[in-house]
Amino acid sequence: MDLLVVPVPLFNKDIAVEAYYFRHHKGNDILQASKGTSFLDGAMYSPPLEMLNTIGVEALSMGKPMFVPIDNYMLLASLELQCSQPADKIIFLLDDEVLMDEPHLANMRRLKGLGYRFGIQKIMSVEHYIPVLDMCDFVFYDYRLIDTAEQQQLRTDMERQYKKIQAVFTHINTMDLFKGAIVQCPGCWYEGRFYRTPLTKGQTEVSPLQINQINLLNLVRDENFEFDDVAKIIQRDTALTIALLRLVNSPFIGLRNKVKTINHAVTMLGQTEVRKWITTAVSKLLGADKPNEITRLSLVRARFCEALAVKFGMEDEAQGMFLMGLFSVLDAILERPMDEALQLVHVSDVIYEALVDHKGAYYPVYEFLLQYEGANWKTVSRMLILYDVATEDVYASYVDALCWYRELLDDAPGA
Repeated sequence: MDLLVVPVPLFNKDIAVEAYYFRHHKGNDILQASKGTSFLDGAMYSPPLEMLNTIGVEALSMGKPMFVPIDNYMLLASLELQCSQPADKIIFLLDDEVLMDEPHLANMRRLKGLGYRFGIQKIMSVEHYIPVLDMCDFVFYDYRLIDTAEQQQLRTDMERQYKKIQAVFTHINTMDLFKGAIVQCPGCWYEGRFYRTPLTKGQTEVSPLQINQINLLNLVRDENFEFDDVAKIIQRDTALTIALLRLVNSPFIGLRNKVKTINHAVTMLGQTEVRKWITTAVSKLLGADKPNEITRLSLVRARFCEALAVKFGMEDEAQGMFLMGLFSVLDAILERPMDEALQLVHVSDVIYEALVDHKGAYYPVYEFLLQYEGANWKTVSRMLILYDVATEDVYASYVDALCWYRELLDDAPGA
C-alpha cells in the first residue's frame, strides 16, 4: 500500500496505554506534486481503515481503541462499509474545519448509532462547535498552549458544559512536563515522547542482572551461537530460568517428558526459537518497570531497522541494524544518557556512532526511523527519493514489524 503510517500511544496518569492515534500520509509528497494529481482523488476513502482491515486492530494497536482522523469528505461517506473492525475500537477524529451542516451532522448521528465514537482537535472555542461537541466523546488539547488565555477559556467552558468528554493533551515531550500535566490536568490522557526519555541522568546503577540480560541478547544475534553459552547466561537469572522452563514444559511445546535443565531446554527449542524467545523475554525483563510501550517501541524499531537495511542497500548489516533499533531506547530502559548506556553493553562502533554521534554508516537508517516516527512526511519523502526506496516497501516493512511483535507475544507464553 502507498501509505506511511505511525500508531502513536495515548497514556493515562500511570503511563498505561489507553488508545492509539493514527498519524498517516498517503504517498510521497514530492512525487505527487510532480504528477499534479487532484486533491479530490479518493477524497471519501480512508487509507487508515483499509490498513486496519488488512492487519487488524490487535496488531496495529494491541487491541486498544484507535483514533482515525477524517475530514469533511470522509464524514459524508459510508465509513462503516470501509471498516471491518469492531465499532467500539474505532474513534473518528475530526478537526476545527469540520462542517456543521445537516448532512455532516446526520452522518455523525448515524455512525454514533452504530457504536462508533468521535473526537475533535484544534478547536479554540466551544460556542461555534456545540452541534458537533454534543456528539463527541474526546477533545484534544495542545499542551504547548496550556497557559494561553484562549485555551484556558476553552477548558473552562468544556468542563462546565461537557463534563463527560475525555480530555487528551498532546505534545508532552519530557517527563517533567508529564508530571506537571497530571497535576494540572488530572484524569486526562497524555501524548508525547515523555515516556521514552531517561528518568535520571546517570544516577541509577545498572544491575548485574540487566547486564547479564543484555549480554544474552548480544550473544543470540550471532547466527552460530552455542547452546552451552546461552544456558550459562540464562541460569544466572532466576526470572529467565523460570520463564524458559515454563515455556518448554507448556502445552504450547507439547513435549512428552518434562525438561528439567537449561541445557536440555535450549537444545529442544533450537536456535530459531531460542533467539525469538530470548529477544522477547529479555526485552520484557529489561523494561519491566517501564511503560509497556517502551518494550513495544524497542522491538518494533529493531524489526523495522532490520528490514530497512535491505531497502537502503545494506543487506549485510541487517543484524547490526536490528541491534541498533533494539538499543535505540536503552537510555530510557537503563535510565542513563545514551552514551553511558551503550558503553555498558559494548555495542559496535557503528551502532554507537548512529545512536550517540548521529553519524556513520548506520545513521541514514536511524535518521529515517526518527523522521518516520515523528511523521515528518516531507523529510521522509525526500529521503525515499534520495535512497531510491518505494513507499510501498516502507509500508510493508513497518506492518511486518507490528505483526512480528504481536506474534512474539502470542508465541512466547511465560516470557
